[in-house]
Amino acid sequence: MALARMALAISAFALAGGIASAQAPAPAGPPPGAMSVYGTALGEGWSNWSWGKTTLSLELTGSARRPIKAELGPWQGVYLHHDPFPTAAYRGLHFLIQGAAPGGQQVNVIAIVGGKPIPDKAKSLKLAAGGWTEVRVPLSTLGAANATIDGLWFQNASNDPAPPIYVTEVYLEP
Repeated sequence: MALARMALAISAFALAGGIASAQAPAPAGPPPGAMSVYGTALGEGWSNWSWGKTTLSLELTGSARRPIKAELGPWQGVYLHHDPFPTAAYRGLHFLIQGAAPGGQQVNVIAIVGGKPIPDKAKSLKLAAGGWTEVRVPLSTLGAANATIDGLWFQNASNDPAPPIYVTEVYLEP
């Protein structure tokens, strides 16, 4: 019962404009009506325009996940690009993210309009070392609710090179 209340509190927090995170469940794929950005490969219409070293569909021993591995220098990022599309059918961005040891990576999550980041709407995350964290960010937090976007960034928010990050199960939630 307490676990159900906690899940409801996390959902309410996410709907109120915060970020909810928890240890990630086994891969389930996006729900019906979601737009897949990246699962084990890029979703339909999406391409990798990253600036920074990225490896797509990285094989992890003993895991069904095939994340993007990103080795990012100062302010470099993973840039997942799509032709412009309206976000009216979606309410949030879902993804799994993990930092390599020693952890502590600062990552900005940013929506892109016209090839440029939406000003002052980056969502900053501080990653722990190891273990997947499930994150849900309302599009309103990114300034992307009812907008026409053409991409998403996961950016190293530091003046220093960062230990690798891993990102997977990225989709826009209906």
